[in-house]
Amino acid sequence: MIEIYIFISALAFLLLYFAVKKLTLNVDEKALIEPIKAELYPKFCDYIDQKIKELREDLENENFKLLDETKKSEFLEKLGDLNRELVFIQTMNLSKKNDSIWQSELFGFLKELENLILKYLEESEKISEDLRQDLMQEFQRLKNS
Repeated sequence: MIEIYIFISALAFLLLYFAVKKLTLNVDEKALIEPIKAELYPKFCDYIDQKIKELREDLENENFKLLDETKKSEFLEKLGDLNRELVFIQTMNLSKKNDSIWQSELFGFLKELENLILKYLEESEKISEDLRQDLMQEFQRLKNS
């Protein structure tokens, strides 16, 4: 009778051991996949940087009009500030592989960019919506590649 209890406890131990081993392998797999996935954020930051430069060029080439033409240098200066902030975000988070940190930082940054566009540019809703759509498409492209 004792042999049966020993056999059942040994069997239970083995089942528990393999279940824990399988679980830790799944966690390890996720840890290996996550850094690869996090590589898209620096690339996405580069794309946002490119879009900020295009905004600057469009304004200088007069493709966009300001609500108040006397505030052109102020708007360009604020774009430069945002550019530096983006570089800071990118640099500070390069070692972080956590999606939620990146998403939080970039969401706040993109909200600032949108507010700047809404504050200074004519047809700001359209410009903002076009930029949002473009960034969303690029993010999906980076995520799927």
